[in-house]
Amino acid sequence: MKFEYPSFAIQVAIAKSIALAAFLVYFFHAPIEVSHQILEILHVVYESIAYVLELGLHHAFHLNKFESQLVVFYFSWIVGLFVLYRLCLRLPGFLEAFKQRLRHRIERFKTVCLETWEHSSWFQRIKLMLIQMGLLAGTIMFVLS
Repeated sequence: MKFEYPSFAIQVAIAKSIALAAFLVYFFHAPIEVSHQILEILHVVYESIAYVLELGLHHAFHLNKFESQLVVFYFSWIVGLFVLYRLCLRLPGFLEAFKQRLRHRIERFKTVCLETWEHSSWFQRIKLMLIQMGLLAGTIMFVLS
């Protein structure tokens, strides 16, 4: 018995694919701007958390602003080093799991492509090849412009 996805799951998957494709096009078209926006958002989040911690230290322990900033600065360094250490410990496992998922998806994609190709008529095959050549030409024109 083949598993059937609910209708909304397919729509959500399509929406995710379109959003990911749009992000990738934007990222490859303007990588510096995307990186700048992401880092700016992360910086605002960090500064907000640091400000709240400074205020908490100031009111709880009656530290002045400079002392509160020093405590928050060194605390953030300790947290950052701990996170980096934990990432280094888990990196080999993450890479292996990523390789396995990538291999599985590639095999599944190749199987679907072969099944589609084998069950297509000659007219559909020619149409598919013309569409692919058109997409390739359009991509080359987009990249070179």
